[in-house]
Amino acid sequence: MKVQKVLVVIDPEQETQPALDRVLSLEHLAEIDITLIACDYTEYLVEGYYFDAVDLVRLRQEYLAERKQVLEGVAEPLREQGLNVETMSVWGHPGYEAIINAAVGVQADLIVRHTRQHSALSRLFLTNDDWQLVRCSPFPLLLVKEKPWKEIPQVLAAVDPMHGRDKPIGLDHKILSEAIDLASMMGGKVHVVHSYNQIPLSGEYTRQAEQEHRQAMDTLMADFDLPASQVHIVDEAPEFGLRQLEDKLNADLVVMGAISRNLLSDVFIGNTTEKVVDYLTCDVLVIKPDGFESPVLR
Repeated sequence: MKVQKVLVVIDPEQETQPALDRVLSLEHLAEIDITLIACDYTEYLVEGYYFDAVDLVRLRQEYLAERKQVLEGVAEPLREQGLNVETMSVWGHPGYEAIINAAVGVQADLIVRHTRQHSALSRLFLTNDDWQLVRCSPFPLLLVKEKPWKEIPQVLAAVDPMHGRDKPIGLDHKILSEAIDLASMMGGKVHVVHSYNQIPLSGEYTRQAEQEHRQAMDTLMADFDLPASQVHIVDEAPEFGLRQLEDKLNADLVVMGAISRNLLSDVFIGNTTEKVVDYLTCDVLVIKPDGFESPVLR
């Protein structure tokens, strides 16, 4: 995963920018081109609401110019440090489509977005844009939580060597390769987890099923040079298994895959990927299989 161009989604109304802070913590930062984007939309500046078409054009331009000025205030200190930072303020609804199209325009290798957590319940609730970016982004998507990275970050690669739910062959290799590359950029350590939900039976069937999962994991890991102590198999539903290992390892980042090719696979996204992201307190990097076609770009 050659991270050379990063699109960072900025909220001009927010004092802190966790998504940008994550990018600034990467090594070899001077070699990365950073684009800060503010994606804005307000119903008050929609045609036919309060203003005529001529006023709307002017007011939207003024509105976006104010947003871009905020971004420039964030970017200038970084430029003074020698970093290559550009800014763009776009009018977009729905926001996720504008973000994906902007990522295409800057040829981004990675989209980074802060995802808020509900403080009262200590649970994450994905916004529609978060969910749709997970579903539609053809680019790797880093969803940033409030949990800070440790000095030596722990990266957890979530794989499924049994290829459950018709997951494309090769996606696990991509998850592992990109997790290893990111850990190198972060100066961190990689762990691999396969979490599966075993049918509640007992006896020989259960032992056979466990053996099949371990054999599939061994076959996958034969292509990677990682010690056995960093490879984990958990008999739990993915959202629970990943959360258990996240707590045990105090993980900073989980790398996982997502597919969405039709209405049926949307059920997979809603019931698995979104649920996993919802349960985890650490950052999540979501990647797509090679050849994925975004419905936004289609």
